[in-house]
Amino acid sequence: MSNKRVREKAQEPGMGVRRVERYTAAFDWVIACLESGHFLEAVAVLDSLIGDRLASRFSYLRKEQPLESMTVGGLSEALLNGYAKKSNPVIESDPQFRAVIEDILAWSKARNNAIHATAKIFGNDDLAISFADGLIVHRDTAVQGVHLLQQFDVLDTAARAVHDRVPGTYPNAFFPDNRPRWPRR
Repeated sequence: MSNKRVREKAQEPGMGVRRVERYTAAFDWVIACLESGHFLEAVAVLDSLIGDRLASRFSYLRKEQPLESMTVGGLSEALLNGYAKKSNPVIESDPQFRAVIEDILAWSKARNNAIHATAKIFGNDDLAISFADGLIVHRDTAVQGVHLLQQFDVLDTAARAVHDRVPGTYPNAFFPDNRPRWPRR
């Protein structure tokens, strides 16, 4: 038996409710991070959200669960091109999903730079800017991640609606202005 974890598919309403609550809280945290200037934290949480949504699409298309350790880049590559070492040839065929996943793959490279290179100086020709000013550069990476997550969610919601289904992000976990209003306790 393998000890590698896979993303569990919701079998009962309890997990679905927990997922949407977690997605909503995570997305709200991303927005709070953007507003407070914590761009790298926003990028890290977006990476987790985008990765989870890609994993869901992966499991739907391929009828197999991706490993929990698969990265956003790895999931994107598998959805766009399949696996080099696996016989399962199923890839994303919907051109709208493909376009967003290609953008997500490009975003993952910017994310890598944000997460892994922010504190590094690679040579004497690097610009002499302060660390704090260097962090501001990653605001665009976070904003682009929000946009890509929302694009993917719109496509995912529409694709599931065709089969009378809803994603784990329903209703509007990534669109705070569209969430249902009810009295909070």
